[in-house]
Amino acid sequence: MSFIKDEDAAFVQKLFKQYYLEHGEEIYVPERIQEREFGYFTFAEKAMVRHIGFASPSELKQMLAEKAPLHVYHSAAFYKYPRAPMDQKGWIGSELAFDIDADHLKTPCKKNHDFKVCRSCLLDYPADAERCARCGAPLERVEWVCESCLESARSEAGKLLEILESDLGFRKMRVAFSGNRGYHVVVSDEHALDMSQQERREIIDYVMAAGLEPRLLGLEGRKVSMKAAPDLGDPGWRGRIAKQALQLLMSRNVEKICELAGDKRSQTLVRDLEKLGELETDKVPWSALSASSRRILVKAAEEAAAAHVDVVVTQDIHRLIRLGNSLNGKTGLRAQIIDPNELDDFDPAWSPVALPIDEEVHVKVIRSSGIRIRGIEIPPISRKLVRLPLAAAVLLLCRGAATLP
Repeated sequence: MSFIKDEDAAFVQKLFKQYYLEHGEEIYVPERIQEREFGYFTFAEKAMVRHIGFASPSELKQMLAEKAPLHVYHSAAFYKYPRAPMDQKGWIGSELAFDIDADHLKTPCKKNHDFKVCRSCLLDYPADAERCARCGAPLERVEWVCESCLESARSEAGKLLEILESDLGFRKMRVAFSGNRGYHVVVSDEHALDMSQQERREIIDYVMAAGLEPRLLGLEGRKVSMKAAPDLGDPGWRGRIAKQALQLLMSRNVEKICELAGDKRSQTLVRDLEKLGELETDKVPWSALSASSRRILVKAAEEAAAAHVDVVVTQDIHRLIRLGNSLNGKTGLRAQIIDPNELDDFDPAWSPVALPIDEEVHVKVIRSSGIRIRGIEIPPISRKLVRLPLAAAVLLLCRGAATLP
């Protein structure tokens, strides 16, 4: 979904321009900027301009102040000739990039988010509607993201960082909120730069626990040796599976376990949990579980412990990634660079809010769920002219959920 009217886009672009003029020094400048390709989407044509190169940070910041783009990106790759067509760039290497998008996660609230609007009548409809009941025009989808979705995405980013550091030994990593629905994690350790697409695919398989089976963990068959089974103190995926399995067993939530495992409710698991009684907090009772219960539990623990990332992004050695601390044209929020050690304390409704909240503007809201922005709570709004803080109004304009009166 894009802006309802051209006037909405022009209004937001002026604010973006002001941000880049006043906060140019806060924009993230990627290492080896002369070897990076840059690209951006314009407000007017909503088309990407790419194969751009900059000789210095000042050139990049000047472009942002002059063009005030809707979105701006840089390559994860390094090239000999970043301004050349793709087949002539001369690939040198590429950072290892991961994208975690709330839209790709199994969040229970997802089905309640999206809706559609009629641009002409300014009416909202359920997500499965096709045409406006009043004028017959095709409807356009508005994608919404709630705090629960963003919390799920942050949890995935945290799991990913732990696996990359603890298991794979990466040290040079940066994290950024996307400014919309998720997080980006980029690894720039020297030995990651020349990885092939196949090697990157193997990294994806590892962080997503692909191919992890009970027999590889010593858990297949009627009887299990506790010495061979995964223990909480084991390194890597063995310890990770054991910790998650114990948490799931202690929750005694059979429905959740089976949902994570992609299985139907298991009566065998119900009986096994009833027999177990009080559980120890330092050991998984693998041998007390039936083979089918172990299979379900391992699958559920694997799903809960894995980091769910966009496979296409990580495999693509020519990928463009959003420029850190630039503004996201779908929300008006900043694609905030985050210290990896501070991810748990990061609030996507606070520090990424780059536009003013002490200024207000009238907007005609078609539909909006509740919004929390810099400590201000805005209740759900439907088909109403209201006066909102500028940052909140821009978020709704960018999503196509409101228009200027």
